[in-house]
Amino acid sequence: MVKESAGGTVLIACKMLQHELNKAIAESGCPYPIIWIDSEYHTDPNGLRAKLQEEIDRLEEVKTILLAYGCCGNGTVGLKATTGDLIIPRTEDCISMLMSRQGQAYLRPKATFFMTKGWLEGTHSMAREIEHAVKRYGPERAKKIFEQMFRHYKHLMLIDTKSYSIEECLPEVELLAQSLNLELTFAEGDVWFLRKLLSGSFAQDFSITPRGETVSQQDFACCSQDLPRQPY
Repeated sequence: MVKESAGGTVLIACKMLQHELNKAIAESGCPYPIIWIDSEYHTDPNGLRAKLQEEIDRLEEVKTILLAYGCCGNGTVGLKATTGDLIIPRTEDCISMLMSRQGQAYLRPKATFFMTKGWLEGTHSMAREIEHAVKRYGPERAKKIFEQMFRHYKHLMLIDTKSYSIEECLPEVELLAQSLNLELTFAEGDVWFLRKLLSGSFAQDFSITPRGETVSQQDFACCSQDLPRQPY
């Protein structure tokens, strides 16, 4: 059971952000203990909420709980700050947290599916989902399933967050783009939002839920409804 850290702060984070968070932690010298949550919970917002609440309830002697999550399909809406104040980035999902300030312009197109090394490595990565579908339904039916799933997408965008070698990702991403019949594009990423989360400088970019209160949908009201949601 995680107890009080330096400053009484604990970080709960999705493993999908592990490369970027490790970079932000190294740059900021952050001393906070981290509870990593498997990326599989992205497929079920209710399951994500239940898992996060379980981890929050288990904490002892903490003052502040940082969540490296966005709204995530309402997966963080309804969380109760039972053991400390909850600090959550006011973003639709983690895409916004990984783009550079200049790269924020790429968030507008709805026809883009975003990718990082963390998404490639996830328990329910798209490559693994395709492989599973082929084994279960056969190549032809699996192809039709994913054509329908991605019918509104035109681009597969790899975000270079400078947290890993983008060249190492290229073979798998190129194959994925080909399998999904999407054009492979690139965007500049950064960990500035994560550094801000770790810094303790919480302004309008973050939702603050005091201990004893509950995260509401209104806490994410400023999030643009035009931001893309990944079809996890």
